[in-house]
Formats: sequence, structure tokens, C-alpha cells
Amino acid sequence: MNSPGLLELVVIIFLLSTFLGPEKIKESARAIGKAYREFRGYSNLTPLGKNKITDKENIRSSAEKLGINTAGMNSKEIKTAIINELSNE
Repeated sequence: MNSPGLLELVVIIFLLSTFLGPEKIKESARAIGKAYREFRGYSNLTPLGKNKITDKENIRSSAEKLGINTAGMNSKEIKTAIINELSNE
């Protein structure tokens, strides 16, 4: 039982309010809330491997941006065409 109990938390809050004052406590609570929201925002990002855009789609769109016609090509052929196009530039 290493966690603080209710009585300890009440004493800590009382001492903080005595020494810091209510304004500092409000500012601290806002800062903690903002940090918590930011943390939760990062934890809600899509995990690796579950991207909405697959690697195949990324490769195909990159090739099309370079002006490569990808119709009828597999991923390996598209990668080779991208490398050839970039080496020519």
C-alpha cells in the first residue's frame, strides 16, 4: 500500500491552497488538463499497421506524382520505375 490515502490527499490540497493560493492552483490545474488532453490526443492516433492508406497506395500515388503511368504494374515494377525516374533527374 504505497499510494496516498484520502486523508493525505486532503492535507496536501490544503497545504497547497495555503501556500500557493487559489489562482496558482487554477493555473496548475489548467496546465495539467492541457497536458492530459494533448497526451490523450497522441494516444488516439492510428497504430502502426492500421494506416488508412496502405503502402501500395502510397507507392502508386508517388509514382503518379512523378508522371509514371502505373496501369498494369505491380508494386515491384512501380518501385523500379520510381527509382529510374528519380535517377534521371
